[in-house]
Amino acid sequence: MNHLLGIDLGTTSIKISIFSETGEWIASQSREYPILIPASGFAEQDPQAWWTGFLSACQALQTEQPKAFDSVIGIGLCGQMHTQVYLDDKMQVLRPAITWMDQRSCDIVDRIKANPGARSLIFQETSNDVSTTYTALHVRWVQENQPEIWRQVRHILVAKDYLKYMLTGQMVTDYAEASGTLVFDVQRESWSDAAFDYFNIPRKYFPEVLPSDVVIGKITPEASKATGLKAGIQVVNGSSDNSASALGAGMVNPGQVTLIIGTAGVISVCSDRPLVDTQNRTLCWHYCLQKRWATLGIMQTAGESLEWFKNAFDRRDEHSPTSGDIFNQYNEAARNVAEGSDGLIFLPYLNGERTPYWDSDARGVFFGVNLKTGKSHFIRSIMEGVSYALRHNIETVESLGISINEVRAVGGGLKSHVWLEILGKVLRKPISTVSVQDTANLGNILLCGHALGIFPSYVAAVNQLVSVGENVDYSGGSEVYEKRYPLFLDLYERIKTLYKQ
Repeated sequence: MNHLLGIDLGTTSIKISIFSETGEWIASQSREYPILIPASGFAEQDPQAWWTGFLSACQALQTEQPKAFDSVIGIGLCGQMHTQVYLDDKMQVLRPAITWMDQRSCDIVDRIKANPGARSLIFQETSNDVSTTYTALHVRWVQENQPEIWRQVRHILVAKDYLKYMLTGQMVTDYAEASGTLVFDVQRESWSDAAFDYFNIPRKYFPEVLPSDVVIGKITPEASKATGLKAGIQVVNGSSDNSASALGAGMVNPGQVTLIIGTAGVISVCSDRPLVDTQNRTLCWHYCLQKRWATLGIMQTAGESLEWFKNAFDRRDEHSPTSGDIFNQYNEAARNVAEGSDGLIFLPYLNGERTPYWDSDARGVFFGVNLKTGKSHFIRSIMEGVSYALRHNIETVESLGISINEVRAVGGGLKSHVWLEILGKVLRKPISTVSVQDTANLGNILLCGHALGIFPSYVAAVNQLVSVGENVDYSGGSEVYEKRYPLFLDLYERIKTLYKQ
């Protein structure tokens, strides 16, 4: 039997999974890498760490499943959006990759927002407003602050496209990934010359843009020698990680909704046309399927908020529990705290916030600490605070005239039944988790299989491969959360001017 390989280049780890050509999950391997923080508000990564992690995961997967690994005929991949790699004329990396979490371009964003003409041009060309998240803003920062680096730049590739180049020697991106650069015309599905001109970025520095579900190259002999994958395996263009995860959760038709609690929090609504938010609160991006768009609300640090807590207060050493054990302990601790965390409210803005505030100065806040507050209260309040923020995003998307009646939920945070229950009560909408081993890589496999002719119909493939796991329905909500939620919203409004001070 032939097999397909999925690669998910995430923010904190890379995960590769083998599936049969009928869509059955076989095995996975993952490798972690650090986020580098050279200064406050900065967030970088070493592209070599991605490649090293990928090679290690391949070696382990080849040892674990030699027959399946040897029979891979196609590769699909996705990755963290916005994060960019700067390459010189010899294709050498010039500096650490600036990640989507990075806030260093906040002054540049403020300058553009203070210039109505510039801001209007960017919105007209890309259907999106400026923020520190977008690739073009990071590029502008490099231009202004590292001219010696900028003089050497000849190519700029988003994270997963760099990995794709390492595998195939081809430089290509896709519509969904290009949406995160702020130099892509989402409505016309093409690069914007006017946006490139505004940011003073030579168009030739960015790669060709194609649909997600097309073959763009094959594993080179050099990549084959390094990875153990057979030379000539076809590699599909791929997509952003949030698009692939949504597809792996079954989002194929207009009106369907996916909520992801990963490092970030994402609410994504599928449509058959671009839904532009003239108030600049939500995002209008291309989806990974052709002639499909996605309206998104994205919060900066969702699952990362609990990860931060772990790293800050339960950093692992040889005497500490594993990460999995730690999160199991967190779940039990949160279970024993009453709804509302005895008055403790958490604002989950640890590294700025995207929708709907677009506030790079925002930071995390624990409000309401008292003598009764213990570690378990902090843990539960993080889960509640992230849930409040996701509700705010859903309500913002709904204000565009989209009715959301059911949520497909995926992501590591929802492995916790406690957090899932909290989310259900806060959102007051039916939530269904997806019983798929790896939604992002399943999405990669669906795109890959379609490109290779294995899955002619996405709808049929999703009906066959995507099954629902746990269901929660707390449409009546919670009296405590209904009182706390307005306080959560009001707290930000009252202190937002203090962030900048």
